[in-house]
Amino acid sequence: MANSNEKLNNGCLKIFKFLNLLYEDKAYYEDVINIFKDDINEQSDNNLQVVLNKHINTLRVFGMKISKQNNKYTLENSMFSMPLTNEDLKSISILSKAIENFPDEISKKNVNEFINTIIMRINNDDKYTLTNYTNNYNFPFYYKDIKEQIEHCKTICKNKCLIEVTYKKNKKILKTKCQPNELIYDTKTVKLSVYDTQKHSTLKIPIQNILNIAEFHSRNLDKTICTTVVFRLKGKLAKVYRIRSHEYLRDNEPDGSIIIVNQDEPFDELITRLMRYRNLCEIISPKFMRDKMIETINETLEKYKEEKS
Repeated sequence: MANSNEKLNNGCLKIFKFLNLLYEDKAYYEDVINIFKDDINEQSDNNLQVVLNKHINTLRVFGMKISKQNNKYTLENSMFSMPLTNEDLKSISILSKAIENFPDEISKKNVNEFINTIIMRINNDDKYTLTNYTNNYNFPFYYKDIKEQIEHCKTICKNKCLIEVTYKKNKKILKTKCQPNELIYDTKTVKLSVYDTQKHSTLKIPIQNILNIAEFHSRNLDKTICTTVVFRLKGKLAKVYRIRSHEYLRDNEPDGSIIIVNQDEPFDELITRLMRYRNLCEIISPKFMRDKMIETINETLEKYKEEKS
């Protein structure tokens, strides 16, 4: 019995040593091997991975996620979570955005590591809230030099009248007739979010690039304006597709394809969803939706080519 207890205690100590390396983000492969080397049978080629998997699976039982990247094991979450208030999460989001402007790379790295250790110890609901704060937090104190432009855009968003925005993009001067939504702040720029009434899509235009805003007295329809969209699904997707509450099946075609009629889904959300279906989806009508999907695909391909080159 003593030998059995001693073996159990040794196993627990090894797990704790492994956990310590994971929490310190120093779980390098060789160091982990050294912890469990007594358990490894040198006569077996597979024994090394079997031993490691056994201990990693032990931690997974407690809900811990561990991944191996290059030559190091990384802990993706903790077995416990810290309770944080909304004010705590807002503070973390401000710090995580402000760090982007730090000129000192070492300080930036250290603060990022500190933030990551906190994020690892918060629950999924708080992570979701933190993401929303970080993506759309208000940083107007960075923009004293364009304060008048910001106030003007705030007034336009409040009035919700139709506007025509003239702005620069890629050295070109463009115009769009649209409905203003909101101002979006980050630590690098302020963007005016508008709903393009012709392309049925949301644009985010940096305020610094706006040359002129013309206001109209008439009011636009709500930005979630929808219409009927008809699309064809092919192949395996046609067999497993789950029809939404705002859709109905119009036709089953001889080749196994199906024709879906979609109503009342906002254009931005629908086009994003259909893009995920790739070549298994074809928009039949309206024409502007077909054109929008083709334009989005071409823009994605161009960006891919630029990054690849």
